[in-house]
Amino acid sequence: MRKEWIGQIRIYLHLRKSYYSFCWINLQEDGSLSFGSLSKTLKFAEYGTAVVRSGYFTDHTQTLTRGNVDIKDADRPHVTFHPPSINQASGIVHMRDSNGKVIDEWELDWFPVKKAQLLLCAYTGDITMLPKEVKPKGRYKVARLSSSLQCLRMELILYPLSATLVHDPSAVANIHGGCPKYIVSCYFYNNNLVEPALYIASDSWVSES
Repeated sequence: MRKEWIGQIRIYLHLRKSYYSFCWINLQEDGSLSFGSLSKTLKFAEYGTAVVRSGYFTDHTQTLTRGNVDIKDADRPHVTFHPPSINQASGIVHMRDSNGKVIDEWELDWFPVKKAQLLLCAYTGDITMLPKEVKPKGRYKVARLSSSLQCLRMELILYPLSATLVHDPSAVANIHGGCPKYIVSCYFYNNNLVEPALYIASDSWVSES
């Protein structure tokens, strides 16, 4: 489990006897985590960072703080969470397109993982508009879905290695993996049909109530 996801893992959605390419996740030995879309044509209609309050995204914003490329113009964007280096107080998150151009970059105190942390939330849009595959390729995991689903919200949550794996019964699919630094859990939920969107943690706040 802990070393299963070192390198790239593809995630496919299985709907009505067809496989649809959704995303990839790449974990490195140093703890870095990258997330990107498997689709070469998918354009996120919306992108924003968000504050995580008591485990939920709130205060969504669509402002780009340091980037020089608009998300709507970016070619196959991906986001990477880096652990802090020796001279850094916090980790660094950056979002780049396939050509390495910066879309956004900011500091985030996410590493080491000491508690459950919601890092990002991705909306698939209409699942049937994603690329269809006859057979999954490479190293992969499959989220098997009921035929009535049209759009999903995926929440990517990190847990410390000491945590007990949590399968959310309200999720339509649960996928778990990990690296030597933490556990990765992807929860898929039924969602009203919306355009593809991606929200990424920009800060964390824990309720005292």
